[in-house]
Amino acid sequence: MAPTTYRSFVDALEALSVTGVVRRYTSGPPAGATGVADCPFQYVRFPGGEEMPIVFGEQLGWPTLRAELVIGVEPVAQSTQARNFDLTVDMMDAALAALRGATCFTKSKLRVTGIRMGEDLVAGMAYWAVFVGVEGHG
Repeated sequence: MAPTTYRSFVDALEALSVTGVVRRYTSGPPAGATGVADCPFQYVRFPGGEEMPIVFGEQLGWPTLRAELVIGVEPVAQSTQARNFDLTVDMMDAALAALRGATCFTKSKLRVTGIRMGEDLVAGMAYWAVFVGVEGHG
């Protein structure tokens, strides 16, 4: 079933099973620093979107729903830069594979609006991370 609310869209992304991810957080990033044993971890942030104009009380289409899937791969201070870089690139592939195979978005025309490697700051700790922009239509 296609998500038509922000809650269903975010819940579906939070439940997405990405190979290699050890922990999935719901309701945004973890409140405290995440230990190495919980890496890689994932969470969803920045939900948003838009609706088509409503004219004469009629809705003219499905909502566009967007969010960012964040996967913290490993603390920046942990291990070596080359190893962290390679782990993060591999996680980019795993995230795309999970989104391509997601069944909860079958009618919503799921679209990846961008994917990149970067650094994510969670509770004061920097993590190598993958950022995936995801868009769906209800």
